[in-house]
Amino acid sequence: MEQSPHKPLTGKIALVTGSTRGLGRTIAEWLARDGAGIVVTGREPDAVDIAVREIEATGVPVWGIPADLAKVEEAHRLARTALEFVPQLDILVNNAGMSIRGNFWDVTDTDWGYQVNVNFRSPFVLAQQVAKQMIGKSIRGRIVNTSTIGARHCHTNAAVYDSAKGGVETMTRNMAYELGPYGITVNCVVPGAIPDRPGANPNYDRGARARYNRHIPAGRAGRAEDIAAAVRFFCLPESEFTTGQTLLVDGGHATYIPE
Repeated sequence: MEQSPHKPLTGKIALVTGSTRGLGRTIAEWLARDGAGIVVTGREPDAVDIAVREIEATGVPVWGIPADLAKVEEAHRLARTALEFVPQLDILVNNAGMSIRGNFWDVTDTDWGYQVNVNFRSPFVLAQQVAKQMIGKSIRGRIVNTSTIGARHCHTNAAVYDSAKGGVETMTRNMAYELGPYGITVNCVVPGAIPDRPGANPNYDRGARARYNRHIPAGRAGRAEDIAAAVRFFCLPESEFTTGQTLLVDGGHATYIPE
């Protein structure tokens, strides 16, 4: 299918994890507006169905596959099912993530495994399976991972989450190196403070917003659209020479040291 300059992803199909709400939902909507078909996935079947119906309103084909990425077998099933449902996958956005907050010395094996599976192991599995398909079909594909500003500036009580996301950044560079010869790019987007996202608490603490306004050079907290714009860039045909990169999207937050 010929690409339109106004819809540069026409004919492409993107799997976006965690796309029933939050950043993933906005990313999916932005890619759909650019013409890409979307595979929606999340833990709750009802939420997947709702997201499918709403994104279909953009006029692109949309498929829904519920999956709990805390279970590695579910990551394998998601990849396998998606590749059975759609003609091909051109784009993978490993957006799904979660954190169980608490002192590192109180983290249980169960909590450690849950967070590492969602944030690191499942993205690895999905990228592995989707990359094999891209190589087999000679698709010059796009893989976009997500990290967190906490991988370089610690969150409070989030040692496992921040560590797993740091692993995602390293994984991104390794995958980019191995997949570059096949024309597949792998990049990573690092969100800063992004309280404004679909499904977030509309009554977010005003004190927190005031601190963001004061400490973030851009003068505000982030929005889901800020992250979607970065992901979109990495998926565009024009970005084919950009790979192995980790882009911090934080309004300059990391440049500021409070006095």
